[in-house]
Amino acid sequence: MGSQPSKPAETKVFTPKTQVDFTSTLLAQLEQSTEGDFSRQQLANKYLEQRVSEKLAQLEEETLKKFEDKLNTSLLADNGNSDSELSSKGLSEKVASLNSHLAKLKEAQSARSSDETLKSSKEALSKCLRDNEGKPLNCFEEVQNFKKVALQQ
Repeated sequence: MGSQPSKPAETKVFTPKTQVDFTSTLLAQLEQSTEGDFSRQQLANKYLEQRVSEKLAQLEEETLKKFEDKLNTSLLADNGNSDSELSSKGLSEKVASLNSHLAKLKEAQSARSSDETLKSSKEALSKCLRDNEGKPLNCFEEVQNFKKVALQQ
């Protein structure tokens, strides 16, 4: 029972209906060939990677060129001069003027915010004093806050 297989093994031989003749050189070449599906797949992957990297390099170069062109045209348009060269003196003057303008904006912003904080502190103090009529010590924190804001200006 265990010494023989349960089903006899059949050997099937397919015979083609047409005559197939391969030359001995073709058969020898096929036997000696090391190329297989795996190696063809690796070559195809390598080719695809190479094409993708070439395309990415091309796109990167185009993007950098567009960025540089846009940067140069925006600097020249803001400069207002007809000459196409940028000078370091002109750029430093432009940066200095922008910095001074930014400083003025910051001062105006801080002045507005300090006025608003002073006004709100004054309102809070007056409200506390009205609510605690005859008990000014209850508003000690509001008084200290008002003094601090008023001294900052």
